[in-house]
Amino acid sequence: PASLEWILSLLSPFAFMLGMAQLLHLDYDLNSNAFPYPSDGSNLIVATNFMLAFDTCLYLALAIYFEKILPNEYGHQRPPLFFLKSSFWSQTQKTDHVALEGEMDADPSSHDSFEPVPPEFQGKEAIRIRNVTKEYKGKPDKIEALKDLVFDIYEGQITAILGHSGAGKSTLLNILSGLSVPTKGSVTIYNNKLSEVADLENLSKLTGVCPQSNVQFDFLTVRENLRLFAKIKGILPREVDKEIQRVLLELEMKNIQDALAQNLSGGQKRKLTFGIAILGDPQIFLLDEPTAGLDPFSRHQVWNLLKERKTDRVILFSTQFMDEADILADRKVFLSQGKLKCAGSSLFLKKKWGIGYHLSLQLNEICVEENITSLVKQHIPDAKLSAKSEGKLVYTLPLERTNKFPELYKDLDSYPDLGIENYGVSMTTLNEVFLKLEGKSTINESDIAILGEVQVEKADDTERLVEMEQVLSSLNKMRKTIGGVALWRQQIRAIARVRLLKLKHERKALLALLLILMAGFCPLIVEYTMVKIYQNSYTWELSPHLYFLAPGQQPHDPLTQLLIINKTGASIDDFIHSVEHQNIALEVDAFGTRNGTDDPSYNGAITVCGNVKNYSFSLACNAKRLNCFPVLMDVVSNGLLGMVKPSVHIRTERSTFLEVNIYNLTIPDSPL
Repeated sequence: PASLEWILSLLSPFAFMLGMAQLLHLDYDLNSNAFPYPSDGSNLIVATNFMLAFDTCLYLALAIYFEKILPNEYGHQRPPLFFLKSSFWSQTQKTDHVALEGEMDADPSSHDSFEPVPPEFQGKEAIRIRNVTKEYKGKPDKIEALKDLVFDIYEGQITAILGHSGAGKSTLLNILSGLSVPTKGSVTIYNNKLSEVADLENLSKLTGVCPQSNVQFDFLTVRENLRLFAKIKGILPREVDKEIQRVLLELEMKNIQDALAQNLSGGQKRKLTFGIAILGDPQIFLLDEPTAGLDPFSRHQVWNLLKERKTDRVILFSTQFMDEADILADRKVFLSQGKLKCAGSSLFLKKKWGIGYHLSLQLNEICVEENITSLVKQHIPDAKLSAKSEGKLVYTLPLERTNKFPELYKDLDSYPDLGIENYGVSMTTLNEVFLKLEGKSTINESDIAILGEVQVEKADDTERLVEMEQVLSSLNKMRKTIGGVALWRQQIRAIARVRLLKLKHERKALLALLLILMAGFCPLIVEYTMVKIYQNSYTWELSPHLYFLAPGQQPHDPLTQLLIINKTGASIDDFIHSVEHQNIALEVDAFGTRNGTDDPSYNGAITVCGNVKNYSFSLACNAKRLNCFPVLMDVVSNGLLGMVKPSVHIRTERSTFLEVNIYNLTIPDSPL
């Protein structure tokens, strides 16, 4: 049934099959001399093409719909009827800088493992994390990557996420960037809830993300990668070049801007990924180990850049380097096994979780270890000898004994016969805090032996960053970005450009594509050439004697007589005589009693209607006789012409080439 065909045409394979069947049927009818009426086969072909176009739009809409409601592991799931909500069609922009509203959740800073927030940051909560838990499917039980995290991240501070491998740092950053959805709990950023897709889209315009793995197209250059992601982020077209230039200058990548990403070193690729994250000068930085693999100079570049931008910005990064967190971050958050252990400044964490100060003594060959130990314990009885090596002793001094340090220093200076050449005191490092939080009671002696040197290096770094911070200028306002259809159009153009650039850099693929195009066009070119050269040699005349008997000729297959049916009600002898002059055997139904279309014993039939001044003809052809229809047209045309000018004849020809007219009607020159 036709209705079932229309329903099944929603399946593109069926619609395509139906279209091919109609084309074959139409082609068969044409070759069998039965031209279809415009309301028949041709309309079906148009309808089939319409259904194929409709299926294309339908499948695109379904792909977008199912991508929204059934996302992969990186994405937010929308409700099935999300398109019925007004917020989906008309999204409202929220204010970028809005203080978070108060909530009833318990403040994690009330615990003694969390340093109270300084008064100047009260009311500057930019990210509020409440009871966030993330579970992954595992065998046999679920794996909890994060467990009931509750803490805030403040605007104007650089916050470091610290912890062992597998502690949940990357998972937390993925949740904050919208790549992953928490199993339970909520995250609010500037009063935008990550659980709301509309809010998430607003936040994506404010956020710069540096994932743990590098993100760039290897077949593009550094500049082309930056241009691509600038357009995807929605940076205004007139500002794209200026923004690319700024990033190249700040990260000192001008010398590699034209190098392919695949030819960059690991550190250069990491720097490029960081450069992509800072495109557009985002309000929120979410950086997952941004300096991993960088050389010391590049690390300091990244540190300086983040320090410059921390005013009125939210900067959150993870790292495995405790010295980096100690120098760069204003606030450190420790995670362990997915749980929040503590949070605060370096000084707070060292006082809370540190093991004390380290007294390092450089000794000469006349020293006596027992005498030195006795002197130290005389002032600080609970001091411990934590490490010793050739010419060096290290003692651990409790934090609460700092009031005894001046007297100890005085005695160390007063007894040169102890063999002490020099000494120094260093505070607990974040490395030691980390080890203590992870349940490690001791560290290697070689590590302790160099603590003093590490502290000196950190002090120099801190001093350098402080000097740099004093000369910083205020940050510019956020750059405007485009959105909606304009952003979608710019992203489509950017991706199309990527495909072209990929072909440009992959010459083998480009050569293969050109060869395929040549292989496809060569037969057409050859055929066109053959038509121009040989088209006259491959034409032949379509004569009535190919299908109809001559007068007096014995009947034999496949030739038959030509049936003429007179339905005019008058004599048509003039037309019949004109047809007989074409040397065709006729059978005439003078009374018009026969149909002509139901009798397969004739190759063709001509039904004449009207009157002598206005004849109308209906032609019926045997479906098994190819080219019969143009032959009947030839017979009728010559019959009418013979009634007026018997000496003139119309010749009908056919060519095998489709590029020329299939049927040519020619009238030889003759005197009129």
